[in-house]
Amino acid sequence: MFEGVDTVVLRNELAYHDTLPVRWEPLERPLDPFRLGTLEEANVSLLQACVAVEEHPLRDKGEELHPLASELARLDFKLNLLLQMVGTLVNQAPAMAAVPVQFNALGASWQARGVPPRVGAQGLLHIRLRGALVQTLDLYGEITECEAGAASARFLQLPPPAAELIQQLCFLRHRKQVAGSRKSRNK
Repeated sequence: MFEGVDTVVLRNELAYHDTLPVRWEPLERPLDPFRLGTLEEANVSLLQACVAVEEHPLRDKGEELHPLASELARLDFKLNLLLQMVGTLVNQAPAMAAVPVQFNALGASWQARGVPPRVGAQGLLHIRLRGALVQTLDLYGEITECEAGAASARFLQLPPPAAELIQQLCFLRHRKQVAGSRKSRNK
């Protein structure tokens, strides 16, 4: 599914590609509307935070900042430290294995660990997007393929706000990778 050096495509759409902690949770029955709404709210908040980080990465240490920007950077550092400490205390969930994963608003593919998911099974795909955040991106989907440990799922009932943020995150990640590869070629 990797096309060229800079572009990852999944189901004919730009995809986010990385090695991240991922876990598939099979469900006995479809999610009810309340649980879907709760997932949407949590996913949108998480995706907004991740998009903000991708759009405004931390500056180099040597770079001069305006005094107000320096104060904001200091507060940002303290807040991140606090979030990391709280996350460490709260994170009682079982560890998730980091595996290669590609996803976009349509679906995902990843290297399954342990018991492979059954084709046609519905469940939640949990993806931990950032090490400093305990919250996972939880996407409701159905397994479409599972061969030799490689699993694929299509997402079910993904609300438009979450889908748009996922596509924005895919685009920002792609743009960052293209800029990084151009920078390394120019050195």
